[in-house]
Amino acid sequence: MKPKPQEIEISVFGPGYGECIVVHVGSGKWAIIDSCLDKHSNPVSIKYLKSLGVNVESDVISVSASHWHDDHVKGLAKTIEACESARFSLGAALNSKEFVAFLIDHEAQHTKLLDKGGTELLRCLQFMAEGGRDISPLMAGTLIFDFDQGELEHKKRVELRALSPSGKQYTDFLKRIDRFYQSNHLQPKVRISDPNRNHLSVAMLLTIGNQSVLLGADLEQESAPNKGWNAVLADRQNRPKSSHIFKIPHHGSKNAHNDDVWKKMIKQPTWSIVTPWVKGGNILPLKSDINRMKSFPQNTCHITSTGYTQSSYRADRETNKLIKKTGTKIKRFIFSDGRVSYRWIPGDQSPEVKLSGSAKQL
Repeated sequence: MKPKPQEIEISVFGPGYGECIVVHVGSGKWAIIDSCLDKHSNPVSIKYLKSLGVNVESDVISVSASHWHDDHVKGLAKTIEACESARFSLGAALNSKEFVAFLIDHEAQHTKLLDKGGTELLRCLQFMAEGGRDISPLMAGTLIFDFDQGELEHKKRVELRALSPSGKQYTDFLKRIDRFYQSNHLQPKVRISDPNRNHLSVAMLLTIGNQSVLLGADLEQESAPNKGWNAVLADRQNRPKSSHIFKIPHHGSKNAHNDDVWKKMIKQPTWSIVTPWVKGGNILPLKSDINRMKSFPQNTCHITSTGYTQSSYRADRETNKLIKKTGTKIKRFIFSDGRVSYRWIPGDQSPEVKLSGSAKQL
């Protein structure tokens, strides 16, 4: 059932490898952040909105990419194609002429240099350029969209604003790209690989009147005061706590945790959401991460998916022989689809919670 015109809804999808957020800001206006696919390789956001009877061509006003990791952008090109009226937003560094030239150059070599995240991002940029549609570059403080007080049914002012990346992270990224290009331009077998892509992740703050929702993306904690969550906290120093809902960053991992975020930006009672991640036998969140999230007072924490199945890994015949000789057993972990939705009228202290698939409260 569609949310009522005066209701806010935050729906977080996370099947185990992938993350997507769909937001109803009021009066039938929607925003999408990131993308992941369902089992039929369709964007979960579009499937969900169409199941509600939403006209995605006109009613989705904004599509944003928090960063270019594969698990956050799968199906993003299909999403912006379907959402004809939406403005596309992404980190400023990823829309810079240096980085776009870098992507095009490596794609043209036809040697699979781009990982899937880079290829999907390039597809999005090319689609937007061919259609003459606007792209909004994001850095800390950038306003993604807003509605004035009284413009929506609930009468509250609404804005979605980027909290990261910092200016320092923007310039550092472009320097890394330049160094990589200079050292590897003539080595066609080198893949684009930036282990610090999360440092460019765009955390966002959705504000509705005097309430807000903190969307942590995959932004990590760094020691430098002008990077990561330290930069976000410095920028929001002395501002009142306002976020009663928190999409926990980077699948709850320790490297994205900052105590001061919880102390200075999150108010109680709190509703929080974490998405799981599994790849190569690695799974997040760890048990220690779950215990940490549950330890915060008055925090009701949900995870988008918990159920997974194990299946034997099957490769080609020769590879299977080699694996068998080593005595190694390889298992594939496949999570089931899951969604956590919070719905409320601005001013209400407790959202209505709906869990789908294998989502549950921790």
